[in-house]
Amino acid sequence: MIERDRLLNVLGHLIDNAQQATDDEGWIRISLEREDASIIIHIEDNGHGMDPEFIKHRLFKPFDTTKGNAGMGIGMYESREFIRQAGGDIKVASEPGKGTVITLYI
Repeated sequence: MIERDRLLNVLGHLIDNAQQATDDEGWIRISLEREDASIIIHIEDNGHGMDPEFIKHRLFKPFDTTKGNAGMGIGMYESREFIRQAGGDIKVASEPGKGTVITLYI
C-alpha cells in the first residue's frame, strides 16, 4: 500500500519538472508497467536533459534549486524519500540536449 495523495504529488512534481525542461515543440511520455508485485512508472521527455555531475551531486540535494525564486529545491529530494520509504526507488537517465527518463519503482 502507498499513500495515494503523496504519490499523486510526486507524479505531479515529476511531470511539472518534465514540462519545465521541454520546449513548446517537445513531448512528454508517461508509461506504466507491472513486474511481479511491482509497478514501474516512466516519465520521459525530450527536454534539455541533465549532465551526470548534476544528477550525482545536485538533483536530489535538498534546498538546491536551478529555478531561482520559483522553487525551494526540495521536490526531487522529497519525492525520492517518499518512494524509498514505500520500499521503492527512483532512477534517472538523462543526456544534455536529448532529454530525461525518470523511473519510479514501487
